[in-house]
Amino acid sequence: MSKLIIIQPWFLALGHPAQSLLNTAKAIGINTNISYLIPFKDKLDSFDSIRSDLKNIGEVITYPVRSDSLREGTLKSLISIRKLWSSDYAFDRIFFLDAHLILLSLLWPFFYKKKIKRLGVLYLAGPEVIAKSRLKKALVNRFLQREEVILFLRTDELVCDWQKVFPKNKIKCLPSLEIPSKHILSLDRQPNNHTINFGIIGQIRTGKSIERIVPLFEQDPSIGNLTVVGAFADNAQRIALAMLISFEGFQEKFLTEDELLKSAAMQDYLLMLYDKWDSRMESAIMFVAARVNKPVIVYDRGWSGRMVRTYGNGVLAPSENIDFTKFLKKLPMPNSDEYKKLIEGVSKFREAHAGQRITDIFLKEILYS
Repeated sequence: MSKLIIIQPWFLALGHPAQSLLNTAKAIGINTNISYLIPFKDKLDSFDSIRSDLKNIGEVITYPVRSDSLREGTLKSLISIRKLWSSDYAFDRIFFLDAHLILLSLLWPFFYKKKIKRLGVLYLAGPEVIAKSRLKKALVNRFLQREEVILFLRTDELVCDWQKVFPKNKIKCLPSLEIPSKHILSLDRQPNNHTINFGIIGQIRTGKSIERIVPLFEQDPSIGNLTVVGAFADNAQRIALAMLISFEGFQEKFLTEDELLKSAAMQDYLLMLYDKWDSRMESAIMFVAARVNKPVIVYDRGWSGRMVRTYGNGVLAPSENIDFTKFLKKLPMPNSDEYKKLIEGVSKFREAHAGQRITDIFLKEILYS
């Protein structure tokens, strides 16, 4: 029987990495042939509850780091793997849920053991930065040509562009396990027939159209209620979005998963109007929306646009200059038949991205592909 170690070297980063690992583990369930390797800095930190939940699902192995750097986390995860080999810890498959791809490509040949039958690496971005450098491109290409290596990407859009740059290599799309089996959270809140609740939920940073959207609601409250809730990504983002501090609908707080879901469930629409964003990438908020049975509002581009066009789980917002206030006011009200069709679309999206079938595909890819 194959023994797999799933590594998340970015576990300590602010945002979604740690929760994504936990969601993945929850979907997989208790499996004695799967262990989890994660970094730690302090005995008690903001990720302690996630770490504890992870231990209830499977064996957790930790290694010390000084920062939340993906570079450091990747390097020291390799050192930790070498120590496991020295202690005769048996495993023959490794899967990086995140990794510093250049560093891994450079160092893996020095850490490789013949007993490893598969090294899977999930990479979230496009190939353009790597392709600009001849050295980096050659390094990654050599790495991808190794028999045991396979590169995974989250969307078909990314796979297509990676295959153009690195043809004839093992590059595949891997489904996300972001929607646990008990996925729908509903709150006892009666929709208002005259007011729509909009939400921008999660990490607070530029690129989410916050600086564009908030003034619209301040100037014209008849649009509806806007809630912006989450923690600033860093102090630079706090300065850049200082206008939020005086906004009545702003709640500054680090959200646990339960708090994130409850905040999202209180909205009628979740806004995903990302400007500074690689549109080929997935968005965690679309999975959150599916878990709380709410439609999203996205630009008609990339993965998010394709999902809405495919499943009808939201509304497509034109990205060109339009009267955005007018657009928001024309959205279906929560009790309308049009809104009910959107909820049906959310259900279709959820069914396509959750359940044992998706988990089986995920495990087959990282274990046997």
